[in-house]
Amino acid sequence: MQDFNLENIIVTVVLCGVFLLLNGIFLAIIIFTRRKMGEIAQWPSTGGVVQRSYLEERSDSEGGSTSYPVVHYAYKVGANAYQGTKIAPGMEVGGMGAGKVIAKYPVNSLVTVYYNPANPSDAVLEKNAPALWVLWLVLIIFDLALCCVVPFAFLASNSAGFSF
Repeated sequence: MQDFNLENIIVTVVLCGVFLLLNGIFLAIIIFTRRKMGEIAQWPSTGGVVQRSYLEERSDSEGGSTSYPVVHYAYKVGANAYQGTKIAPGMEVGGMGAGKVIAKYPVNSLVTVYYNPANPSDAVLEKNAPALWVLWLVLIIFDLALCCVVPFAFLASNSAGFSF
């Protein structure tokens, strides 16, 4: 019978806990986004007009920056006028595709606005979340790490006498 190193067991349990926590967070984000997309699919639509459309550079913690699309649009529901900036459900997505989003919504263009009938100021231009597949990919990577990498590293470290 193999004698396991207590330090390696603790490190493995902590790694598993971290991966499980991250897995839970990403799964919750996916479930919330899918639920929101389901709600939006039932929302009525109205015509709107793009007032401003531009790229916004946001700094990250590593000294770099990422471009995010920003679209301001106006629309009416009944006699009431509203303004919105939300493009799609879910998290904001920046990066390489940001320019394509801005190109899709030039200033003064007519757009379809999907609004919440219970709260017309809650509106989006697109019914689907643009980066939901990325969240699924990250979730799969965490699952693979949890199921494959962590146990393999634990067994390898104990069989070789290696310590983290």
